Amino acid sequence: MTVFASQQPEDELETRRRAVLEVAVRIVAEEGPHALSLRRVASEAGGSTQLVYTLFGGKAGLADALYAEGFARLAEAGRRALEAAPPPGDPERVVAIGQAYLAFARAEPGFFAVMFGRAIPGFVPTRATRGTCRGTTFGRLVAEVQQCLDAGTLVAPDARDLARLCWVTAHGVAALDAAGMLSPDDPEGFVEEVLWTPLVAHRPS
Repeated sequence: MTVFASQQPEDELETRRRAVLEVAVRIVAEEGPHALSLRRVASEAGGSTQLVYTLFGGKAGLADALYAEGFARLAEAGRRALEAAPPPGDPERVVAIGQAYLAFARAEPGFFAVMFGRAIPGFVPTRATRGTCRGTTFGRLVAEVQQCLDAGTLVAPDARDLARLCWVTAHGVAALDAAGMLSPDDPEGFVEEVLWTPLVAHRPS
């Protein structure tokens, strides 16, 4: 007898949900979005297509969940990086977030592709998902930059504008690395030097 998702214990549903996401993102990373189908994802996750539909509402819902999960993992990577960083107000914390961004892109290429690379043709995250996800990760960066402005370790008219400049820098490095365009012969410390570039320009004189 088929047991529908609504009848299964919540922890079992979450386990199945995570299994489906892991299979889906692996397929995207290893074979590309053309290989992503609900039937295949369900089969490799050990469930039924009906269960995947029940959990995610279809392929668009699965893509939206992948997008949200990617940002959740990115936020966690940033949180862990800040735990090992100097106290608030030190620009090293901003650099640490950039380094965590690059590390995430390297460790989770499938999620990174879904989040920023338009890996799934036609997929557009819902406004609610996009706002929540980007607000959480970018909001943390803005907060760290604001702490630096308050401490006088950086100088800028607006924390959000400087945070955006730092994000663009970090994303550029991560995207180039994901495309295989950063040379392994680059000198040690090259990435850190690049991440420092927008901050050095905003040091107090």
